[in-house]
Amino acid sequence: MIHSVWARYRALQQRIRGQRGSVLVVVASSMLALTSVVALSIDVGLMTTARVEAQRAADAAALAGAGAFIGSPGNSGLARVLATEYAAGNTIRSESVVVLEDDIVIDTDALTVSVFVRRNRERGNAIPTFFAKVFGVDEVDIAAMATAEAAPAGGINCLLPVAIPDRWHEAGGSGNNPNTFDPENGDYYKSWIEPESDPPVYNSDFTGYGEQDLGVQIPLTTNNASGGLNPSWYYPWRPPAQSGADDYRTNVNSCVDPSILFFVGIEVETEPGNMAGPTMQGFGDLVDQDPTARWNSTLNCVVSDGYQASINPEKCRNSPRIRPVPLFNPTEEPDLGSKPFQFTNFAGIFVEAIEGKTVYGRWLGYTGVKPASPDEDTTAGPLFKVLRLVE
Repeated sequence: MIHSVWARYRALQQRIRGQRGSVLVVVASSMLALTSVVALSIDVGLMTTARVEAQRAADAAALAGAGAFIGSPGNSGLARVLATEYAAGNTIRSESVVVLEDDIVIDTDALTVSVFVRRNRERGNAIPTFFAKVFGVDEVDIAAMATAEAAPAGGINCLLPVAIPDRWHEAGGSGNNPNTFDPENGDYYKSWIEPESDPPVYNSDFTGYGEQDLGVQIPLTTNNASGGLNPSWYYPWRPPAQSGADDYRTNVNSCVDPSILFFVGIEVETEPGNMAGPTMQGFGDLVDQDPTARWNSTLNCVVSDGYQASINPEKCRNSPRIRPVPLFNPTEEPDLGSKPFQFTNFAGIFVEAIEGKTVYGRWLGYTGVKPASPDEDTTAGPLFKVLRLVE
């Protein structure tokens, strides 16, 4: 009896020892699998981070490249330079991003810039792994792409409160004053769009300023009552619900109400009174906001030592001295004294200098060339754009 019980006890002990060994094997195997999963998750996390960094670099480079079209329409060379520089300003796994010439695709007609950021085996810069090497995966390819466009803006805010005449065809010849609009002696103006045309009819032979005038210096001086319209004369006007010298001066150097949008065909009123003093004061304050800004004739754009400047100031950059200005049809010269008139287009100028009572600006291009969409009455064009990622 005792022998039988002892035998059963010994058998139970052996069975328990066998199960302990099985449990150890299962636990060891589970720990190995769990360690492998954790290790691989670290690599996956690092690859995900690298992918996010690549996308961030592509986004920044594409936006910077498309931004070149705002101050320098059609300048594909500048767009490529800016895209390359902004890509290099980003890192992937602590290494600067390098984009090749084929990685940047520029469409000057659509005003888009596409940037591809690649780290792969073919280029010898694939992303190395850590724990995945155990499974034979030493490196991983990653890629990102972004496309940005300088999209037409539906409306324009913060206009300079001075309107200038669009350019007309100067006939010249005997009896024609080249400094005034003289339709009786052959001068004429042709708008970029036929008035009241529906659907819109565009004139390829319009007489106004064009992209070929980029960088042309334009003097702006107060108009006088001597008769005839001078291409350099400016006409003070006021936005809705605003009046007086203080609002006017503020609109010259900044903006009273950025929420007000203006469109081609909108009707505003001329500012009554003598605005020569507030005009010069406002432009002086504007120049003081970025005193080192200047026009670079080689790059055909604005450069600056201060505003948004980096190590190399000789780069195209934005400036508060780049402002939108409304244009009017020279055949419809505004009357002074709170009289209504219409904007026929918008343009951008860089306020270059002030000499006496004359302000000198550099022509940056048209803003209104065609409607923003067939279903909208608003217009927009190649200068005033909204930078946005489209892919």
